[in-house]
Amino acid sequence: MKKNILPILCGISLVALGIQSQSTFAESVAVVNNSVFIVDNSVAGAQILVKNFTDGTPNSCLANAGLNVLGLEQGTIATDILVNNGTAVVTTFNNQISATDVKFVDVSSCLKDQILNVGQCIATFENGVLSVPCVEYQNEIYSAVLEQRGNSMNWELKSSPFLNDRAKGLKHED
Repeated sequence: MKKNILPILCGISLVALGIQSQSTFAESVAVVNNSVFIVDNSVAGAQILVKNFTDGTPNSCLANAGLNVLGLEQGTIATDILVNNGTAVVTTFNNQISATDVKFVDVSSCLKDQILNVGQCIATFENGVLSVPCVEYQNEIYSAVLEQRGNSMNWELKSSPFLNDRAKGLKHED
């Protein structure tokens, strides 16, 4: 019996600690290009906060247009966010009637006017890998990574222009 007391006490203390630590929840986020979209339930009706990915500074791309406030009913919270083709899809849950729903918000203003520094468009060659940023393909700008095959001047594509890319979506005019 003495052998079982210590594991039982440890188990009870872990359960007690686990119950206490569950009172803090992180909000849902979506990262697209250089923007982080955060669902914030700390205000009545919930809102979408947008911050710059590189330095965390607030971005007022939605606030200026009044699109950041979701206007959810009392008892309804935003549970998740996904950004697709300039539209934020926010799932919601109403505690009073146990109903799940979705709200759509146009966030295209947050995805425009991305600027690439000249330094980001300089090709580099190191250890048999050639990185060529700012490649125009079907009227969009991508990066390409090529790997040298042996000692020859033959190259093999190691990344696809369809992968997530910091320049994806930019046009030649940008």
